[in-house]
Amino acid sequence: MAQYEEEVSHEHKRFENIIWEGKTISGRDFYDCHFYKCSLKECIFDECSFDKCTFEACDLSLIQFTKTSFSRVVLQETKAIGIAWHNARPPLTVEFHHSRISYSSFSGLNLKKGIFKNCQADEANFTECNLTQADFRGTDLAGARFALTDLTQANFVGAQRYAIDVQGNKIRKAKFSLPDALSLLDGLGVEIVDE
Repeated sequence: MAQYEEEVSHEHKRFENIIWEGKTISGRDFYDCHFYKCSLKECIFDECSFDKCTFEACDLSLIQFTKTSFSRVVLQETKAIGIAWHNARPPLTVEFHHSRISYSSFSGLNLKKGIFKNCQADEANFTECNLTQADFRGTDLAGARFALTDLTQANFVGAQRYAIDVQGNKIRKAKFSLPDALSLLDGLGVEIVDE
């Protein structure tokens, strides 16, 4: 981080192979920056902003933040495990593509039109989220929690291993594909017999 230590504002920069593990980063603004193969594990971001930034092949696991915003951010092939995204300054607009977001919490967030494509999201918490028109195509949702969640018009085509209580969540006009869609019947006490 040495050469960037004094700079408060970073625009149109590429950060490659940076290791900031466990560091506390305060009062920094990142606009249209590209982080590539960086390890920011266990970083603490305090009063920072990330706008129109991309994280590609990075490790953001267990990062923490206070008064930090993420707007128009894209995570591509990135590990983002165990992050409490609900601590971000709203609104949170982050796209997740081919990333591992397991054990992360999005509880209570407005993630309308959120993108979680081809991700590993086991044990992720989506309780009380607005996920209307969200895109979960191809995502593994083993153990992910959905409770009082608005999934209206969400797309789960190709998603796997989800357990969504159709009575405890809004799923009107959501799209699901077989065979995983059969799990929606679990909470209804219906028995399916294959003859």
